[in-house]
Amino acid sequence: MEQLPNMTTFGDVEGVQGVEDACDYVVIGTGAAGATAARVLAEAGLDVVMLEEGSWIPRQSLRQDMYSSLKSLWRDMGFQGTESRAVVAVLQGCTVGGSTAVNSAIIHRLPEQIHAEWERAYGATEHIAYADLESAWERIEDELRIQVTPDEVLGRNGRLLRDACERKGYSVQSIVRNVEGCKGTSRCSQGCPTAQRQSMNNAYVPRALADGARLYTDCRAEKVIREGGRAVGVRGRFRRTLTRERGPELTVRARRGVLVACSAIQTPIFLQANGIGRQSRLVGQRLQMHPGVALAGIFDEPMHCWFGATQSVETLHFWEDRYKIETINLPPELASMRLPGVGTALMEQFGAFKHMAIWGVQCRMRAHGRVRRGALTGRTIVKYDMLPEDVRLAKTALVTMAEMMFLEGAQQVLPGVHGLPGRVSDMDTMRRIFDIPDDPGIFHAIGSHLFGTAVMGQDPRSSVVGTDGQCHELPGLYVMDSSVFPTNMGVNPQHTICGVSWLFAQRLANEERATAAA
Repeated sequence: MEQLPNMTTFGDVEGVQGVEDACDYVVIGTGAAGATAARVLAEAGLDVVMLEEGSWIPRQSLRQDMYSSLKSLWRDMGFQGTESRAVVAVLQGCTVGGSTAVNSAIIHRLPEQIHAEWERAYGATEHIAYADLESAWERIEDELRIQVTPDEVLGRNGRLLRDACERKGYSVQSIVRNVEGCKGTSRCSQGCPTAQRQSMNNAYVPRALADGARLYTDCRAEKVIREGGRAVGVRGRFRRTLTRERGPELTVRARRGVLVACSAIQTPIFLQANGIGRQSRLVGQRLQMHPGVALAGIFDEPMHCWFGATQSVETLHFWEDRYKIETINLPPELASMRLPGVGTALMEQFGAFKHMAIWGVQCRMRAHGRVRRGALTGRTIVKYDMLPEDVRLAKTALVTMAEMMFLEGAQQVLPGVHGLPGRVSDMDTMRRIFDIPDDPGIFHAIGSHLFGTAVMGQDPRSSVVGTDGQCHELPGLYVMDSSVFPTNMGVNPQHTICGVSWLFAQRLANEERATAAA
């Protein structure tokens, strides 16, 4: 298997009793937040170590079949979900690059209204001024080759949404993505077989390593090392990703600080395991997300939904109404997870797959959930229930999409809603969705954007970390990911995560320069 320079895997430490290292900063996680922080700090000449629970999967080792992709790239093989009245699938990558290695590469800057809300309601923007974020985003957009999805890979599905929006007078745009030269394979969720997506495993992790950083894969961080009331390192354990075979312990001493960037699910789990958050009692609380639902339409002409950028066209026309509509191009085996029915019924749906268009909606819901470690098992438990108003929001979005699909000539739509027919042929039937109780269990929802489980703010009583990301309760320990975001955003968060992490890391690098110059 092709390896990156300065990388140590499980196979490299088999039979070793223990592994030790020392650095200026140790970064836990290699997704949007962790890789960006490592890239900034390593370029500044600081000694950086990255820890990643998942494995390094080079492009040459990616498999076409969905089972292999889920097994090697996704947390819990894609079966992580909430344990509440209704299951919401919580999709996260668990590999070098984190979720950036399996997402659709959608780029949005943090809406200025949301930034203003974070300041007004939470006093959380002291070290992430919008002008500074814009400067960081400009650098990131250049380095990650961020560009508008070209027309040739919009797919018939994308052109359909664009045409429908134009006929209705809705704003519409080709999606901006961190991809250069997209081939339209629709297999983003399987690791980008052409490596055109500039995910962290293809961009900032290699860049940090080239600047002298070191990477330990197949290693889960477990314990913060403390001395003199500060975080001074991390202990972790090597494990084979697939078999969970235990390997040696890793001890990393960090002279300057420990940066936690494990996601809004795994970061609070790590903090809770280390007894952090007792003062505010907010670690793992206030979980917000963008639950998404989808609608398929069956047309006379072929849609070939397996060709095109995985997500190519979107409309922000309804952003003020708290939802965003976007296209979804999927390979058949992944599409099967979104189609109703099992066995023979599912195969009948596949008979029409060639003629299906699939659109999704992400909703900026108001519900709050929580994340905790199981007291006996230690496993991750995610609780999240949509509020009745959130359910009504998703219903409204589905009706909007159905109206546009019928306008474009759909013969039937597949709403995927308990209480409606599996196939709906007219809007009168579709609008019966509003007669169904506002119960979250009527949907098959996916939650892929996660926020708020270690929120930042100025008051230790109402926040977990300060406005610079440093934990109120433990100096030297920083949280860099979307756990610190006070609210959800209504748009895809990757670019905001990168921007915030860039500024937090840049501040640490600047402090080092100032100290050295003194």
